[in-house]
Parts: sequence; structure tokens; C-alpha cells
Amino acid sequence: MARPTFATRLLTRSAASLLACAGASLLAVSTASAVIAPAATLDGPSPTILDVDGTAMAPDGTGGIVYRRIVGGQPHVFAERYVNGRWSTPLRVDGANANGATSPAIAAGSNGRLLVVWVQPWAVLRDGLVHDQLESAVIDPGARGFGRPMEVDKSDVGDGSAAFPRIAMAANGQAYVAYRVVTNPLSKDQPSTGIVPMRPGDEVVDVRVARFNGLTWSDLPAVNRLPGQVTMRRPSADNAPAIAVSPSGDGLIVWQEPSIDGVARLWARRLFGTTPGVIMPVSSATVGGAATGAPITTDADAPAIAFSQFSQAEVAYRQDGGAGTPFPTSQLFVTSIASSLDLTGGTSFATPVDLEGSATLGAASAGIDDDGDVRLAYGSGGHVRIARGTGGETLTPVTFGSTTGTTVQTTIDPNGGGVSSWLASDATDNPVVTARQDFPGGRYQVAQLSAPVSGPISGLSTSGSGLGDAIVGFLQGDEQDGQVMASITTAPPGRFDLQVPQGWVPGTKAKVSWDPAPNAIGRLGYSVILDGQRKARNLHVHAYTLSQRGLGDGKHSIQVLALDAEGQQTATRVGTLLVDANPPRATATMRGRSLVVKIADSASGVNRSATRVSFGDGTKGATSGVRVTHRYKRAGRYVVTAGVRDKVGNTAIWHLRVQARG
Repeated sequence: MARPTFATRLLTRSAASLLACAGASLLAVSTASAVIAPAATLDGPSPTILDVDGTAMAPDGTGGIVYRRIVGGQPHVFAERYVNGRWSTPLRVDGANANGATSPAIAAGSNGRLLVVWVQPWAVLRDGLVHDQLESAVIDPGARGFGRPMEVDKSDVGDGSAAFPRIAMAANGQAYVAYRVVTNPLSKDQPSTGIVPMRPGDEVVDVRVARFNGLTWSDLPAVNRLPGQVTMRRPSADNAPAIAVSPSGDGLIVWQEPSIDGVARLWARRLFGTTPGVIMPVSSATVGGAATGAPITTDADAPAIAFSQFSQAEVAYRQDGGAGTPFPTSQLFVTSIASSLDLTGGTSFATPVDLEGSATLGAASAGIDDDGDVRLAYGSGGHVRIARGTGGETLTPVTFGSTTGTTVQTTIDPNGGGVSSWLASDATDNPVVTARQDFPGGRYQVAQLSAPVSGPISGLSTSGSGLGDAIVGFLQGDEQDGQVMASITTAPPGRFDLQVPQGWVPGTKAKVSWDPAPNAIGRLGYSVILDGQRKARNLHVHAYTLSQRGLGDGKHSIQVLALDAEGQQTATRVGTLLVDANPPRATATMRGRSLVVKIADSASGVNRSATRVSFGDGTKGATSGVRVTHRYKRAGRYVVTAGVRDKVGNTAIWHLRVQARG
């Protein structure tokens, strides 16, 4: 049995040593509190656990993990849900299905909703082959278990080995699943169709999409260009379609399909409900321009989609290279398409940009935020490569470390940075998962994640909330000690705005408000800071009226802090609050029988039209203004009464005793 290892190691090496392994362009280690949680054992150790098949996280920080384990001699699908900062017990997903289940995929919606699809045997038909069905099950918010399985595709999916389903769900529960079906394997056991394979091993394949409205599935027509007419490469995980969905429920699918010259290229369609959009080319057919460029004669595969809430998309893909091609090695290309609301740029993809090449280039992972900032991660030549920018030629890859695999996964934080994960080895050469969290401004922290019992790692999957939080899941252990592991990474609350009253306000109305800080996991508490002093803490509302006590006239700096359960905080900008807490002041000066009354306000100013002065000598009426003069007719003692008001409504009545002489 392999020796035990620590569940998590948070790397706190000096900036110099980290720079040495991560590239000179990186900044120093973050001094923030550790928010990459230790890897928790969700199931196992057990010889019955087969693999982790995916993770998913919703914008509210809930999510889950799906995996397979042997029950009654057959593989079945299990999931665990992450809600309120805790993992559930293992939940059987595929119901009472007695047959084995394969190829599960998971997606998450708000409040703990999970949707899982999988492939399972359905029947043995006249051809003597076992035909499979694509099934699904949902666990709704508040439910304790998954509901009864539902058919996704009303027809079968052949032997199921080509499906490789990919699923994407919006927060409101609407989802798409993309999968493939070999409709004719062109084998000697199949009747002749007259279709000649474009390349040896090709098969007749449908690329299918189904849409889930939260309750039921709707099948779309096959979305590929020539369904049933042109052969495709034998389906694999590397050439599986990619699918994405926006918060509004619109989708985008990218798939591989040969063009007329037999070269497998990438194509895409937008999805509007159950209506597919036009077919758009994604990958390039030539290098250097369509008219004069050299033709690309190798296949494109491994598409990855980053999709914003406005349906702007960034697509990365791998282009094969080698002798007799325009590329000496495999190349990573990236292209983009504008929002579907853009009537000009939203109808076609931009010219792909060649990011870099490598003989050992892994599949890419991509994220995009609503400002169009892009984060791309991949493995290249044993190195972890992260590219950040606004897409295309602005993406500049930087080495973040080394990896023992080829795949690097990443999520994006709209405030800057994100969470990335990859396979690595620790100081004693035990397999670990390295997780790195990048913060705004260049700070970061790194952790090594592993199971209590060491061993090989597989099934690495990283999913994000879109707000900087992430689930990192994986399987670790040998055939006898499989352990389902998961770590939660939380991000500080997102940027939020402070609203301060414009102009001067009276002390009774010194009220500020703020927008809710974007945050996925846990409840936030807010603190109000006035002139550097904390006036309120742990507020769960989004407005606060300051106490008049100790609130003097003048300009005050004000700021609100959002604090999460991990102690991470984000502050608003510093606002200026103009407070007039006191009414105007009246003073009197006598020279002989001449009186001067002055009215002053150091904040908002005197409301002249509302100021009244009575001189106490029977003079009828009153005089308004900020400097009032009067001459008494005879000597004596008088009481001057001044009724004053400032521009924010503070009022006072001053009684001033004066003596006229001479």
C-alpha cells in the first residue's frame, strides 16, 4: 500500500523561489488567508470506485461531483452535492438501473440543482448488438435525492461508445447536452449504404443536441453539416463537441467534421432554444489567407469554449502538425465571436490566431468574463501555460510551473485572476494536484492537493462559479484504494459600488447605500468605515444611516467593506459624505446705537430667504440676509431674535441680548 500523504500543502515559499519555478514575470506570493481548502475525501478508499467523471459549480457557489463505482458487479453513477459549504453523502444517480452506466457528465444550477447525464444499455436489437440510451436525472433545490431517470434522446445512441456527452446548464436550470451517435459504423456486419469513408476508420456520425427546460428534454435535429451523408473521424474524447450556455439560455456548440477535402475542421452553431442557428466555420483552412495561404491538411480537435452572459465566445482548439504540413508540431489556435446581439460581429468567427506550438500540446481550458477578458490554460512540453488578455493576439502565454500531465484546467475571476489546476509531483515524488489561485493585482497562492493514501491520480476536473470560486475534483489511489477527492477554493467578494448622497445632507439624513457584493459561497457581512473608524459591522442589509452623535459638520470619508466567512474582504471606493449637522449661528455686535447681526453656516450655507431678524424695539417686520444692520432710536437694553435656517433645513432661534448706548 502506498504511504500516506498530507491532504493539502499550502506552498508558502519565498517569492524568489516561486519566481524561479514559475517564470520571472510573476509577482510575489499572496499574503491573503488560505482559501484553497484541504482536499476532502468524499468516498473511499474502495476498490469499487472507478473514476471521477466531472465537477460543476453554479454562480451561487453550489455544485457537485459525479463519479462511477461498482455495485452488484456493474458500474453505476454517483454524485455528491455541495450546498451551504458542505458536501452531501454519496447519492445514487441512475436509479434502479440494473445495467451498467458509462460516460456520466454533470452540470449545476442555482440552489443546489444538479443535472447528470449518462449512457446505459437499452436493448439488443435484430442486429445482435446492444443499443444504449442517453439518460438523465435531476436533483432539485431542497430535494434529498435524484429524481427518476429520464430519456434524453427518444431514439437510441447505438452502442454508446461514441456519445462522450458534454453538458452545460444555466443558473435557472435550462441546459444543453451535446453528444454523438454512430448511425452506421461501415463495418462488414452492417448493410452497405454506398457511403465511402473519407479516411480509413471513419464512420457515419450524427452530432446531436438536446435541450432541457428544467422539466423535460427536447431533441434538436442533428446539427452537423451533412448528417448521414459524410463520414467523420471515429469519436473520441479529444474530438468530442464542446457546448456552452448563457444565463439567458442561449447556447453554442462547436464540433469536428471533415470538409469536402477530407480534413477534419471545427464548425459551430448558435442555439436559440430548440432552434439551431447557421453553421459557421471555426478553424482555418489555410495559413496566411484564404487566397494565397498554404492549405491546412491536418485535423483540428479539442475545442474549448468560454462563453459570457452576453453570448460572446472565445474558442481554443488544437491543430495537428508534422511532416508535410504547414506546422512542425501541434499548434494551439484561438478565435472569438462577438455577442449574438452584435448584428455584424456576432455572425462569424474572427480569423484564428496561432498562439504557440508544442510536440506535447494538451487540450486547453478557457474562461471569459463579461468585460471580455479571457483566461486560457493548457499544458505544453511539461509546462503549465496560462494566457491572459482580451483574446486573439492580446493573449500572451506565461509559464506557471511544471506538470506531469498535458491538461491544465482553469476558471476565471471577473475581478482579476482565477483558479487553475494540474497534475504534478511533490518533494517526495508522490502524485499531487497543484491548485493555484490568482488574485487581482498579481498576488497568488499555491496548494498541493492529495488523498490520505497516495497513488495515481485521474479524473481531474475543475469548475468555477464565474466569480472566482472553484471545485477541484479528482480520483487518487491504486485499484484497491480509490478515493474521490474534492477541494473548494473561495474567492474574495467581488467589486461593488457605494452610493453616497450628492451635495450636503443634514445629520438626520446621513445615509449611505451600496450594491450587494458579488459572492458565491457563504453569507456576507458589511462594515461601514467613517473617517477611518468602524461605525457598524456585520450588517446584512445594503444601507445604513449614520448616528448624529459625534457627526460634525464637514467632509467625511466613507467606505464599506464586504467580509466573507473565510475572512476575505473587498472594499468599495472611498466616498465623500458632506454633512451639515448644525444650524447657522447668529452673532450681534453693537457700536453705540448701531447693531450688526451676522449669520453664518460653515457647511451648506445660510438659506437667506428663510432668515428672519426681530430687533426687540417694536420695529415692525423682519429683515432677511446674512448681515443685518439696524440703528436704535434710543439707548436701552434689547433682545434681538434671529430665526435661521441653512440650505439643508437645520433651523434655530437665537436670542441675543444687546445694549444701545448714547
